[in-house]
Amino acid sequence: MRSNVLGQRGFVGGRRNITLVRALPVIGFVMIGIALTTGVGVMPSSAEPRGLTPGCAQRTYARLFFGLEGPRGSVAEAEWDTFLRDVVVPRFPGGLTVTHAKGHWQAAGEPPQREASRVLEIVYDERPHADRRVDEIAATYKARFQQDSVMVVRMAAHVCF
Repeated sequence: MRSNVLGQRGFVGGRRNITLVRALPVIGFVMIGIALTTGVGVMPSSAEPRGLTPGCAQRTYARLFFGLEGPRGSVAEAEWDTFLRDVVVPRFPGGLTVTHAKGHWQAAGEPPQREASRVLEIVYDERPHADRRVDEIAATYKARFQQDSVMVVRMAAHVCF
């Protein structure tokens, strides 16, 4: 019997173990072959694309989730529209999307809850203070409608028009 690099000895199916040193080049060639296969791209998720498609750009995509039930009752459609007009649009006049949704959540020690919700989607470039404006929208909504939270999700996006 021969020891492999890890100091292990033994037989597998009556044959000697292949040493790790001898196996690594084979594994390396297999991985290179997979990476070079047509149609397969290997790029870390945090890496920037080398060249952007014409008409495309790297932006930040933000989604804000607003519950419409609070201690004083439901947020009326007119109240939501006023909030959108006075708070959101002035901070992102270039455009946004609002979707009507139904939220599900559960507070500690309480039964599951459902409530009408709004999802606000905004795509913006890295202008100074853009993230701060998103945070201001969430904070203003929480204060105005006595909400415990507004969920905010941000991610990098490759945007094309």
